[in-house]
Amino acid sequence: MSPKRDYEPRDALRLLEPSPVALVTSQFRSQPNVLTVAWLMPLSFSPAQLAIALHPDRFSHELISRSETFIVNIPTAEQLRAIHLCGLLSGRDHDKFAAASLTPADARELDIPIIEECVGHIECGLIERVRFGDHDLFIGQVLAVTAEETLFHDRWEVVEAEGFPLVHHLGSEAYVSGAKLYRVRVASEEEAEAAT
Repeated sequence: MSPKRDYEPRDALRLLEPSPVALVTSQFRSQPNVLTVAWLMPLSFSPAQLAIALHPDRFSHELISRSETFIVNIPTAEQLRAIHLCGLLSGRDHDKFAAASLTPADARELDIPIIEECVGHIECGLIERVRFGDHDLFIGQVLAVTAEETLFHDRWEVVEAEGFPLVHHLGSEAYVSGAKLYRVRVASEEEAEAAT
């Protein structure tokens, strides 16, 4: 093992990478937007809730605050250009759907477009917004979930020949996709204790 060195407190966030990347769609009145988000997390199974962290300067912050709804769209490596572009451009100045060549489609429950090219969609109603430092945490109640059957059953499937198509953010302009599948089988708590 190589030597370890000290880092700044903000580097702790990069130690938690890679984070899954999502394209979050939001809309207020007739103005839709897409934002790349890597700070997202599950919060609760029952009721199903998740959270995304957004900086108040982001246009999506304003749209979600006003509409109290958002959709987490799960892209693949095929949308890498769009993922990066939607994190750089501002929706105040650009139609990100057009700029990133993304296709808006109808959601199941909300009047916000999903991204047709994405392999999964989680529609959320905002239940709370909490300020933490320089970001706000938007907590969403899951209202509808759709995903491609070939890639998702009760979890994401790793296709051995093709790897894992979802994208994770390493920071800045660095992303990673693909994974080797590892399986660890421990049938019971007793077997786990016996293995220690």
